[in-house]
Amino acid sequence: MVDSYYDGSSYDQETVRFYDVAYEGAQVRLIGSAVASGTLVSLEGFTPRSVVVLTQGQLNQTCTRMVEALRAPLRQPYVVTSALPGYIGALDLVIVITDNGGDEEALRALITATQRGAVSILVGPHDGPLVEDAPRDTIVFPTLPTATAASPARTIAAISAVLDLLEEDPRIIADRLDHVADSIDEEIESLSPERDELVNEGRKLRLVAEGHRIVHAGRTEWGNAIANVVAALWNKRGLVCGVLDGAELYESLSQLRGPEADIFYDPFLDGDARMVPFRAVVWAEEEPGIPDAVAQYCDFNGRGPLASTLRLIVRGQSATVYTVEERDV
Repeated sequence: MVDSYYDGSSYDQETVRFYDVAYEGAQVRLIGSAVASGTLVSLEGFTPRSVVVLTQGQLNQTCTRMVEALRAPLRQPYVVTSALPGYIGALDLVIVITDNGGDEEALRALITATQRGAVSILVGPHDGPLVEDAPRDTIVFPTLPTATAASPARTIAAISAVLDLLEEDPRIIADRLDHVADSIDEEIESLSPERDELVNEGRKLRLVAEGHRIVHAGRTEWGNAIANVVAALWNKRGLVCGVLDGAELYESLSQLRGPEADIFYDPFLDGDARMVPFRAVVWAEEEPGIPDAVAQYCDFNGRGPLASTLRLIVRGQSATVYTVEERDV
């Protein structure tokens, strides 16, 4: 990955905002190292009654649902919840996802799950009371100390690694995560703030959004799950947008496009229709298949579903970094 834009010569606000995007590959590589080191050895061969992912917030919840879409159908019940279920016991696996180092609810959930004999895992921040006071038996995933924002790649890769360890050799999983990290870094390099919109898919996507009402969508469960993650990222960073699945988008297209798209619209009879124009972003498709839309795609060949997914999410995440300069059209 090219680091030249961190040497101070081209320091600007876009570079600062790109910082956490740039480390998404490293976050995944760190998880692979944890798997290879034996940190998660207690999960090997474990057959849980259920896998319970405890998390709050739209972004973390959509990331956990992303794993479900990638791996369906799952071999065991996979529960995403904001509160620890009452049935948790020695046959269950509990994964707590949080970005808050002082998350008292998460700490109580880890303690309760451990006391009931469940296997507990924390995918949390680098430090803080939560990490310090977590039960000794809790498996704590590592994170980069320099990262400051939530990492979708880390959340998705961590849960995926846990589920893989229930069935596969850790060496295979570690190698796979290493390849996924390399693929993400390849995408990140192409999204660098040094690259303009002619070659930077993130900048192109930001230009698509400028001056439009954006709805993210997908025509498959995979595409829909990516759309939900990207929409959460955009809204958190101030790029206000909506999300619909493909069928809902198609059904709502005439309303979304507004009266000017109606062939029977008459501005003298129907009034002024000065509505902000609509545009859809259709994820995991080579062609959008509808008007007023763009497609975002990543070829599966040689990459695998996890790498392709995280590349697309990083691309969507990078669009929040960029600004659009006013220019004469």
